[in-house]
Parts: sequence; structure tokens; C-alpha cells
Amino acid sequence: MGAAAVSLCIIQGLNQFHSSSFIRAHVEMLAGEKVTLTERYPNLTFNGRQIRYFYSQKPWQKKLSKLLPHWLYEKRRSSWEETYAGRHDSIAAFMRVHAVDVILAEFGIHGSNICPHARDLGIPLIVHFHGHDVHRNPMLEGFQGRYQAMFEYAFRLISVSHSMIEKLIEMGADPAKIVYNPYGPRRSFLEIRPDYRKTLVAVGRFTDIKAPYLTLMAFRQALQEHPDASLVMGGCGELLETCKTLARTWKIEERVSFPGALRHEEVHELLENACGFVQHSVCPTYGDSEGTPVAILEAGAAGLPVVATRHAGIPDAVVEGVTGFLVDERDVDSMSKRMGCLLADVDKCRLMGRAAREHIQRNFSIDRHIGCLNELITQARGQVDARVKTRTSLGRSMTRNQT
Repeated sequence: MGAAAVSLCIIQGLNQFHSSSFIRAHVEMLAGEKVTLTERYPNLTFNGRQIRYFYSQKPWQKKLSKLLPHWLYEKRRSSWEETYAGRHDSIAAFMRVHAVDVILAEFGIHGSNICPHARDLGIPLIVHFHGHDVHRNPMLEGFQGRYQAMFEYAFRLISVSHSMIEKLIEMGADPAKIVYNPYGPRRSFLEIRPDYRKTLVAVGRFTDIKAPYLTLMAFRQALQEHPDASLVMGGCGELLETCKTLARTWKIEERVSFPGALRHEEVHELLENACGFVQHSVCPTYGDSEGTPVAILEAGAAGLPVVATRHAGIPDAVVEGVTGFLVDERDVDSMSKRMGCLLADVDKCRLMGRAAREHIQRNFSIDRHIGCLNELITQARGQVDARVKTRTSLGRSMTRNQT
């Protein structure tokens, strides 16, 4: 690769851009020229079009093959594209056309899929792990060999929590390659000034790992001492209807609202009109786990105390008894009591909220997060430049010796 290559390729898999704030931040805020591939390998998509149909190292051969009878063309095309060589042809052409010199793979699964292509092209690979790509056992079955190859080739492996680092090492990753780089909330959250009314807020996917029904169960108990309290649970997911049904069954639907998916400005408004943020993350039986939940970082940056579980990277983000309260997974009674502590004492909410803002600002800023990624990308490019210079120097030396 020459010095002219300046593009970063972000591989984000399924269209996470619209649902994951950390990936949006990477796409929008990382320095330099960027191209983004979506969807699952091998159906990698650029600007809505699968690259295997539009990129090839032998474009004229591909055009000529279309002159074949349709049935024969379809047979040859499908069989060729399903081989490694066929997939590599389009990926190599895409990387060359867009002058890609570093690949950032969001999630380990996508990193393991692109790794052999990056290795064969000599493009440095940085893999950013986020949670389920390290912990969800059923999903990782069959990927052990790919992960080992990825661990060996990758320039750096990024972890968002200390517990994730331990898991990566257990899986066989070289500790020297692992970089701890938790997310950071956008700066706009630091400008929020809550009014600390008797409202608790939860924002996130209604899915097994966040166990929203346990948050709802804890709030139901807290209502016994604080009947004028409210809970707002923003987000969508497979457990949303279940939670709505529980609220109706328990006859607390007047105290709980489910606004659905929220835009950034709507999340801001919720945090402004609350006294605390609540989240009851758990590890399901199939082994999934959070990374460091962005919503908890955003709530802390907004000046809200957090009640959450001792799960994954949450203890990194919440200083127990200082910026919020932590309870054991599935300990609904303790979570209910901690909710009650916030609902009963607005001064405590303000004090903890102020400490939360300072803690997040000091340890989890978005500038630090993006700055770390930019530095790693620069280092990866430097590694390529060093290899090119070495090869050039060796070539000149051999030429001189031959003459």
C-alpha cells in the first residue's frame, strides 16, 4: 500500500447506525476520510448496494460473463461468489477503490469475518468489542477458530469494560493488544439540568439482557411508599409488550409510561424531568452481557444518580454510594429500596447527580474515547508505513548488491 491511502473503513454489520449511539459517534466523529460497510458478511453493503455486485478486480471479465445464457451466468456467479476467492475479489476491489488503509470492525463477529481478507490485503485491523460479541455463548459457537485467527492478526482489540478484558484474555487474546476504551456520552448531555421531580427514567432496548420487567417489578414495590412517583421506560424490543401487560395486570399503568423509541432530544427531555435513572441489567442463561451501557453514562453526564446492577462495566460507570446505587442481579427488593431512597430525598439526588456528572466528565468523555480511537488508527497506519519503508529499503539494497 502506498502513502496515498488515507481512508478508514468501518464495518458495522447489520444496520446498527440507527440504533447504537456509539457507532453513530464513530462514523460521525472519527478523523479523516471514512467509508462504512453495513449488513452481515458476505453481503457487505455500501450506500445500499451489495459490493459483490458492483466491485471486482476483473470488472471486464465480470461484464463479459453477463453475455452467457442467464441460467449459466446465474449458476457460475452464485458458485463463484460463495467461494473465499469470490468474496475476496469484491472486498479487495472495494478496499483499493476507496484507498482503505485501516479497517475498524465494530463487534468481534464482524472482525473475525473480515480478518482473513484484511490479512491477505495487508490492511491493519482494529476490532471494537461491545458486549454480546464476547459473552453470548450460542452466537459464538463455531467462531472459536476465527476468533483465534483474529486475535493473532488484529493490530488492537478494544474493550469497553474491565470485565470484558478478563473475558478476552480467557478466550485467548494477547493482553498486550487489548486497549481499555469505554464509551463517552455526547457533550450535549452535560448541559442538561434535571428538576429532580419524583420520576424515574429507564432508556434502552426491551430485551433479555436489560430485564426491563425486573425494573418494573422493583418500581411496583417502590410505589407502596411513594404512590405519587412515576416511571418512564423508553425504548423498543421484544419484551415491550410483556412489560405493558405487566403494568396493566398490576394496575400501575397510570404511573408508568412507554414512549417507545426516542430521538436524542426526547431523551434529553426525559432526563431533565427526572430524579434518577434505573436499569436492571442481568446475564441471561445463554451468557450474554453488557459492555458499559451508554444510557447510564448519558444519565450520569446529565446529573442524575443511577440505580443499576453489578453487571459488566456498570460498576466502572457508577461509584456505589457516591454517584448512585448498585444491587446484585435479580435482587428486586434491594433495587426497590434504592429507588425509594431517591424518590424520598431530592437533596440526595442533587448531591449524587452532581458527583455523577463530575465522574463521567472526568473518566468517560466522548473526546477521550474518540481521541483514543484516532490515536490507535494513526499507530496502525504508522505500522503500514514502516513496513513499506522497510520493503523499499531492502529492495534498494538488493539492487545495489546486484549491480
